[in-house]
Amino acid sequence: MYEEQRKELAQICHLLYERNLVAATDGNVSMRVSGEHILLTPSGKNKGFVKPEEMLVLNFDGTVVEGNGKASKEYPVHRAVYEAREDVKAVIHTHPVFATAFAMAGKNIPDNCLIETSMMLKGVALAGYAAPGSQELAESVRPLAKDNDAVLMQNHGALTMGKDLMAAFNKMEVLETVAKTIIASRVLGEPLVISEEELAKMKKK
Repeated sequence: MYEEQRKELAQICHLLYERNLVAATDGNVSMRVSGEHILLTPSGKNKGFVKPEEMLVLNFDGTVVEGNGKASKEYPVHRAVYEAREDVKAVIHTHPVFATAFAMAGKNIPDNCLIETSMMLKGVALAGYAAPGSQELAESVRPLAKDNDAVLMQNHGALTMGKDLMAAFNKMEVLETVAKTIIASRVLGEPLVISEEELAKMKKK
């Protein structure tokens, strides 16, 4: 069941690992493959080496219907995003170093320093702390996912979503690059910002 989608999910996991966006068994990735089923990475598997056949098929309620592994406890967050956004077909949650540094500091990534933040990510939001895997965390992310393609979770990590896996991956890579660039810029002084007027012009193009 869903053989090609399993391969695609594994490839994205490997790419996340290669780009240093995920470490070891951290993080989880999902893909909405039908109105009934979600493909999800198994818990406890190194993302750099996870295999297509290890991916799990879940009912929307989180019940594993195909696969031998254990579903990630973070599934409630993925489900909350899918319920909030019908256009989203893929969700990625990782702990990229620089984006997570913002989350640990309880600070959001500014959207007016680099064009990519507002153009590529639609928006970035910061969710307050809640225990990983908890329904409380899922409910804190749900309203933020409606208007943003990236959500930082305080003292936890980052979440991106997209129309497909590659779109969600691209957003995660851009999110981390923007976070890294802003932190590097602050070594030299406070970053200059782009005016609201200029950002509005770019969005119209």
